[in-house]
Amino acid sequence: MGVSWSALWPFRFLLSRAMASRLMALALLASPVAAQETPVTVELVLALDSSASVDANEFALQIEGLARAFAHPDVQRAVEDLRPLGAAVAVIQWGAPGETRVVLPFTHLETSRDSKAFGFRIGLARRWMWASATSIATAITDGAALIEGNEFDGFRKIIDISGDGEDNAGAGLESARQAAKARGIVINGLPIMADSPDLDRYYQTYVIIGLDSFIEPARDFDDYVRAIREKLLKELRPVAS
Repeated sequence: MGVSWSALWPFRFLLSRAMASRLMALALLASPVAAQETPVTVELVLALDSSASVDANEFALQIEGLARAFAHPDVQRAVEDLRPLGAAVAVIQWGAPGETRVVLPFTHLETSRDSKAFGFRIGLARRWMWASATSIATAITDGAALIEGNEFDGFRKIIDISGDGEDNAGAGLESARQAAKARGIVINGLPIMADSPDLDRYYQTYVIIGLDSFIEPARDFDDYVRAIREKLLKELRPVAS
């Protein structure tokens, strides 16, 4: 015996609710789920100068300095002290507009072993360009985009600019600084004063910005090894300090 539509009429609202629930479930399955960001104490972009004024030996000293810093017991202890959240750290090379390259993507560091491994990976990095210009504005803008586009959410957000010269690309350094500040990003500087004895003043006035921003000058590229370690110890600090 067949079932007539008139017999089903009293259940039409139940059928509608069931169909609606089914359609909603299918919609949820089809929709992308928003990714959860991992909270960290600090998001840190380490931006290395790869402009033409930095020769092969000088660039190698930047890489060596970073690698040795993350292998240093003091930096490893600093990473440990950031528990339970840890830090997210990335490394980029920068030069002229459009030439920024991510050397190491954001990596979650929670233990001394993580720090040591990160340093080892930095030591394997190679230079990919000899940029025709020195665009600090580009380093800031691209570093900020990297911070905003990753899967971490830092209590502090920092871009660490290392360089041996002034911005000469005309890409709007002041606008880049102010845009970063508006996003809650601090810019710190490591001026390498090998060829420019007044570069620390330039970085102090025109590069760094934000709450507790600072410079850590290096006398030359050999001194970079010390300077970057000291700088990291200030940046990789617990929230309450």
